[in-house]
Amino acid sequence: MKSIIITGRRETEIIEIKEPEINGPNDVKIKVAFAGICPDEMPYFRQDDDMLGWGPILFPGNGHEMAGTIVELGESAQESGFKEGMRVSGYAWNQCGHCFYCRTGRESHCLNLKPTQSTMSEYIVWHSRQLIRIPDSVSMEEACLTDPIGHSLRGIERSGLHLGDSVLIIGGTVPGLILLQLAKMCGARQITIIEPVEANRKLAMQLGAEICIDPDQENISSMALNTTNLLGYDVIYEASGNLEMLSIAAALLARQGTLAYSSFYGLNRRFPINTSELFIKEAKLVPFHMAPYMLPRIQNVMDKLILEPLISHVYSMEEATYAYKATESGQYPHILIRING
Repeated sequence: MKSIIITGRRETEIIEIKEPEINGPNDVKIKVAFAGICPDEMPYFRQDDDMLGWGPILFPGNGHEMAGTIVELGESAQESGFKEGMRVSGYAWNQCGHCFYCRTGRESHCLNLKPTQSTMSEYIVWHSRQLIRIPDSVSMEEACLTDPIGHSLRGIERSGLHLGDSVLIIGGTVPGLILLQLAKMCGARQITIIEPVEANRKLAMQLGAEICIDPDQENISSMALNTTNLLGYDVIYEASGNLEMLSIAAALLARQGTLAYSSFYGLNRRFPINTSELFIKEAKLVPFHMAPYMLPRIQNVMDKLILEPLISHVYSMEEATYAYKATESGQYPHILIRING
């Protein structure tokens, strides 16, 4: 079968590998329809030192988002409700289920966490606990956003967002635009987006943002603080991956506010936040990434979100290098690769 691998600095190649087989009762074999490209894969695409920061969590570094159709499965997977022909998506990481963190409700910090086969392949075999059925009203393309939806739900959870909180989201990325919709569902107010790309700002307004700020043309601090009557935002989500925005975010926080960030930012880069400012404000700094026990919640909320416009382009397997370069540009919310079909 065909599989896409990263072969060098900003280079990909289609290779032939052995088609995987199910070996256990919980195994599910999936014919992949689409695979998504996550910005977290860019250090691997660039082949720079930042990929070392993730260690084995993202190894081999390309392909952990997908949607596809079940073609074969084990007996226990069938007992879990899965069947041949069912459309599925899921998480690419398989937890052990028996370490300290798995047994205390923190499976995303599993001590034996292992990435499964890259989704940039025609067929994959995953454990049934990694999968959810795709709701009937959600397309295969939209279902590739399972991972960023869970990521964003985790951000809402970790930030402690309350009804009536003012919210600032930095970055019109896929997580940023999903956080926008979730925050609106939670009753947030004064939802503001900071985003340099005009098309992404327009999309944010269509999805419910009340104010959009162009950081290249407008005074961020002036517009943001005027929006909140100089009080600052109760919750700020940094979803751009731009380290410099963290220092600005801290200045825009309300007293006892929460700054939640979701990027790695680099292996050896200094955190540009004035801790004295956080101390005086009694503000919280909260990281978030992988989400524990989130798949059922993703399934329940997926068809409540507007996902179709978040898919910017769909490339063929032969165009994988162009797809990765488009993702690297930061101009588009999300890029997919058509694997089968």
